[in-house]
Amino acid sequence: MYSRWFDVAVVMLWVSAMSWLVTQKVLPPLLVGQPPSYRTILEARKSEPPVGWKMIFNGRQLGWALSNTSRLPDGLTEIRSRVHFDELPLEDIAPGWLRAPLRLIKHPQTQLQMDAESTLSIDSLGRLLRFDSAVRLDPLGTVVKLKGIVDGTKLRLSISSGDFSHRTELYLPMDALLDDALTPQTQLPGLRTGQTWTVPTYSPFRPQNNPLEILQATVEGTEPIFWNGCPQHTWLVVYRSDPGFGLGSDNTPRGRLWVRRDGTVLKQQVMIYGSTMVFVRLPDDEVAALEGTVGSRR
Repeated sequence: MYSRWFDVAVVMLWVSAMSWLVTQKVLPPLLVGQPPSYRTILEARKSEPPVGWKMIFNGRQLGWALSNTSRLPDGLTEIRSRVHFDELPLEDIAPGWLRAPLRLIKHPQTQLQMDAESTLSIDSLGRLLRFDSAVRLDPLGTVVKLKGIVDGTKLRLSISSGDFSHRTELYLPMDALLDDALTPQTQLPGLRTGQTWTVPTYSPFRPQNNPLEILQATVEGTEPIFWNGCPQHTWLVVYRSDPGFGLGSDNTPRGRLWVRRDGTVLKQQVMIYGSTMVFVRLPDDEVAALEGTVGSRR
């Protein structure tokens, strides 16, 4: 027969769990409005031209990024991006999947370039259907591919590189905004202080058997920045480990976004193995020049 104290402990545990659920997941949308969704993001991006970024890694400009949104005849919308490293910082991202390719390099001083391309496919109702991501190392020719298919709250994920392949099925929270760690977000409309949402983030820099990390995005307030030589009033969005997933209590920021009041993302910061990668949005005239340079390389 269970003691009265056991019943009390069970009730207290239930109350604690429900309190976290209500305060973290239920009350914020009611108090500060709904956070961004694929539907609102696509609405903001429908007339947006291609967006370019300069990429700064640990204080050095090492590459660029381009992203574009296109609507297909079948009603789907594709968000495509390409990120290019002119010089891959091996000493900072050698952990994980790069170890095997590095063994093939006779001279560690060899300069490697990296291109990462990704595509998100979203249906007419604003639901994510699938994503594809590929990373290529030159001159090694090494390619790492990630593919994901969304089925309700299930994400069927596969990763492959050479002879290695791995498949898994993961839980994907409803209304989560799946994110590529190497792809800067271009629009986050309708922000308000206190809004929170779940951001499952995939990255080729993570272990090959665990490429997905669940983060929580929070609008923590406003912060002024300079962009294109002018002061800008921006919302500050901070990514941290989601307290609802895993047993860890690490509250260290994993990323930051600075979003202009109209929803335009001007700057994004990503932490990779203790290193800092920053994307700074380019003005439209510089994007056109970058597109011309990229087109001439193909």
